[in-house]
Amino acid sequence: MRFHTGLLSMLSPLWLALAVAGAPISVHADEISAEPIVVMDPAGVGVVVALSGEVLAVRPGEEPRVLQCRDRVYQDERIVTSEGARVDLLMGDVVAHLTENSRLGVGRTSDDVADMTLEKGGVRAIDPRDAGAQARLAALDARADVLGNDAEAYVFSEKTGPYAVMCEWDAPLPVARSDEKSVANPGKCVIAKPSEPLYVADAHEERLGPPGEDPCPLGPVIGDINLHLTPDVAAGPAPAWSGLASAPNAQGISPCQMPGSGCAGAVVVAPPVVGGPFPGAP
Repeated sequence: MRFHTGLLSMLSPLWLALAVAGAPISVHADEISAEPIVVMDPAGVGVVVALSGEVLAVRPGEEPRVLQCRDRVYQDERIVTSEGARVDLLMGDVVAHLTENSRLGVGRTSDDVADMTLEKGGVRAIDPRDAGAQARLAALDARADVLGNDAEAYVFSEKTGPYAVMCEWDAPLPVARSDEKSVANPGKCVIAKPSEPLYVADAHEERLGPPGEDPCPLGPVIGDINLHLTPDVAAGPAPAWSGLASAPNAQGISPCQMPGSGCAGAVVVAPPVVGGPFPGAP
């Protein structure tokens, strides 16, 4: 069974009334042991809950911001990770884990839930909710409706140009591109290549994450990031690839070609060419 604790459920009735009214809420240091933090920020769409390396928040016409623990991210900002960096954003109850060399646009949907658009690299989006409005996870021109999912999105490149991959491990993930529709069932990915119909392939064995590897000291008001994850995610991922002379996975991708593999200096076995990097392509 899933579990989660939303931010508002941690507030007293008075604080809840203030939050609904849109008023910023802060906690005094003499009330709790942690440093005071702002709980509700009408302009913010998420907060940094884990961080490693250099991560920037970029908005057109403004100087890039170097993100730190507990910083807010805002509508229409792009979150950019450098080599070896990663960041976790808590957006409502959705946790977005962005791996190195990635770029993610963040915002809120019209239903006031997480809206994420991957432009480069890879991201894992974990939504522990059982009900409510669907969050949005997009990669290039493919988009997925997220509710109770543990999904990943990737942007890969080949000679014909970049393409998107949307994968799922927990519950069916609806994926669409223009008028096309498909579903990534647990253990499957939907592949969105230019000038080709959407198609489904087996998911890889290595996951991005786990989220919360470099947790920020958030204090009791925001709470433990694990409260926003399903129990299996909070316990950590399955063993990762060793990366040493490993054969390609079911998609024809070597483990060391996957974002976040961390297997520098490993021997990469080139996959056979079968309709591109994903066998079974039409």
